[in-house]
Amino acid sequence: MDDASPLDRDGRFAACLERLEELKAVKARREVLEERVFLEFLRANRGRINEFPLLETEQQSLMDMLLRRAEGLHPGHSFIKDRFSAYLLELNHYGKAKAVGDAAAQEKLAKRLERQETVLAKCLQGAVYASSLIKDNFSDAVIRHFGEDSLGKIEEITATMVFDELYWRAYIDRFIKEEVRGAYDDILTERRYRLLREGQLLIVVYPFDAVLSKLKGTTKAISKTRVQTTFEGTVDSGEGRATAEAALALCLRADLGDGDKRLERDELQFAAQVAAMDPLMGEYQAALADDSPEAEAQREALADAVVALCFGAMVSLRVVREDFSRALRDFSTREIAVLVHVAGFFEAKRLGNVLEQIMELDLAHLLREKGAADAARIQIKSVRARRAGKADVDALAEAGFNKIRRKQFFEDDPDQPEMLLWRVKNAAEFEEKLRLLQIEPELTRALAGLWEYAGYKVELYLCINLAALGKVATNLSARVAEILGRYGIAPPGAADPAKARRDA
Repeated sequence: MDDASPLDRDGRFAACLERLEELKAVKARREVLEERVFLEFLRANRGRINEFPLLETEQQSLMDMLLRRAEGLHPGHSFIKDRFSAYLLELNHYGKAKAVGDAAAQEKLAKRLERQETVLAKCLQGAVYASSLIKDNFSDAVIRHFGEDSLGKIEEITATMVFDELYWRAYIDRFIKEEVRGAYDDILTERRYRLLREGQLLIVVYPFDAVLSKLKGTTKAISKTRVQTTFEGTVDSGEGRATAEAALALCLRADLGDGDKRLERDELQFAAQVAAMDPLMGEYQAALADDSPEAEAQREALADAVVALCFGAMVSLRVVREDFSRALRDFSTREIAVLVHVAGFFEAKRLGNVLEQIMELDLAHLLREKGAADAARIQIKSVRARRAGKADVDALAEAGFNKIRRKQFFEDDPDQPEMLLWRVKNAAEFEEKLRLLQIEPELTRALAGLWEYAGYKVELYLCINLAALGKVATNLSARVAEILGRYGIAPPGAADPAKARRDA
């Protein structure tokens, strides 16, 4: 089906039935039949799906995400597969009635088929909303950090990559790895590292701010997409939150058998907020207020569609998280888990920190690679201090955050005049400080926001264990010089190898 105009009900049925019969005629494998009919269904229903994905790679991503990659990851996959199987069954029955010219049976079956079609279309709608929102938020974070020149690469990735592990890997390779390796060379050139000796440890300190300072980001306002604007409206407004609660209640009542034990609360909340974006929720709430006898059946049908929309969003989020974690395979299991946790459901306000943490871990990975030959005698550590923008803290003065209170929570960052370091080191200390200082509720919420979404001042420590090295080296000084040379650093008192290379 190549015509771009929206199809009516009979047109949608005809397009999908034609594809089904075509595949049955050649005895296509069940897996192939499902994929081809699913794609045809997606295209046939484009007029009913908001923010319909125009690119073929995006359409392929949706099919692959919902039918294949979600299997075993989320109970919503079974929900979607069951609904799609029911749709195929009804479509087959409808086709038989149409073939024999039984108009009465055909119309009766058409109504049943349309209900299955609506449920399946809402599964797709939820996945479209969720995946679009995630991609829009992430691309915005990349633009803020890497500047407007990054748009070309972003568009290329979107146009050519299926939304899976390789999509995320492309972002990591084309932005983060390139930037980190370029920044490392600049750190050497500008000698922004420090050499320390602590007992039997020779330490090279790399300030991560030296990497961040090289980013050619932008402070310009980035226009929000319709999906972003609508989603934020549901989160920020009382009406939107109430609508999301209604969707959440429906999901919690949905029967998933034993599988519902695997539903994550944050995924449910995210899916409910996604559902609140859709006009369907308005129809459902209107039906709740209708006392007429026929309204009960309508409410049931609308409730099924709302649950389908939520499961489409949840399945999409779970698959994206899995793909994202696989793309981070260079890092440890614990580091990956932390990054996925920090990303949450890929909210815009979290992704800046996510990008910076990936860059931090990639720099640590680069340092480990350079020292791989002596991995048993070298350790890479990160020292992190939570911080906040001075301007953001200054803005709290009107809410009663005076100088005395400020000194209890923050201290100056000696290396970054526009930043402040948090004095409290963990959530328990933070809560205790709020209690002791009797901070007002409004100010508490503002400070909690700064705490939750805070960035970090980071220094990476390359620690060379001289005692361990001495056990395997006949000439310790030469061995230390060799190791430091791999990092482009001269040992204390020697010529700078990075400078020597530049002068050669």
